[in-house]
Amino acid sequence: MSCAIFLNGEYEDESFYLGQFAAAQVVVAADGGHAFLRRHGLWPRLLIGDFDSLDADLVTEARAAGVEVAEHPTHKDETDAELAVAQATARYSGEIVLLGALGGALDHVLGHVCILRSLAAQGRVGSIAAPGLAATVLQAPRVLRFGAAVGARVSLVALTSDVVLTLRGLEYELTDEPLPASVCRGLRNRVAAPAACLELSRGLVLVMVFDGAETFAGVSHAAAG
Repeated sequence: MSCAIFLNGEYEDESFYLGQFAAAQVVVAADGGHAFLRRHGLWPRLLIGDFDSLDADLVTEARAAGVEVAEHPTHKDETDAELAVAQATARYSGEIVLLGALGGALDHVLGHVCILRSLAAQGRVGSIAAPGLAATVLQAPRVLRFGAAVGARVSLVALTSDVVLTLRGLEYELTDEPLPASVCRGLRNRVAAPAACLELSRGLVLVMVFDGAETFAGVSHAAAG
């Protein structure tokens, strides 16, 4: 079961995000992300946040419509995105997809990467989906068999200093080699074969796939190799 979480971000290609809504089994709105849904007459199963970025009338309307509403104080330790993800992981076993996670303030974008790290540490598959970009964080040992078409751009960023990985079926291949966190070696690779895969044997890595549809459905929790 996949859970789509609509955040208070930018929704530049509305048809893309409407498609994400239609494909999700469960939809959660975090604060201002609910406004995007209501513009299109859509309802989430859960609306959560401190609602500092959402008109009070929309919160009242959601309660009247039977939407579960979880209101939190403005002064809190967690972001609205974290609150939404915590509820989603507690209730649903499938992939967590963050929408509206890009294009806003840089601190929140980086915070969303932190959320992907947290999901990876829990053994969960979490991703950020946007038009032309899909991103996830993998924690070793993991295998990712890419679903994106040949030619799709792939960039990797080491999030720990001990990353060791193998890349097969990409333009630039690696065999059980380190990817230092202080260099840009993993940027701007490309899928070169339908069977392209990443085998992560150590560390934590951010995977970004551009220009091609990628859902990260090919993530395996079995040990690499």
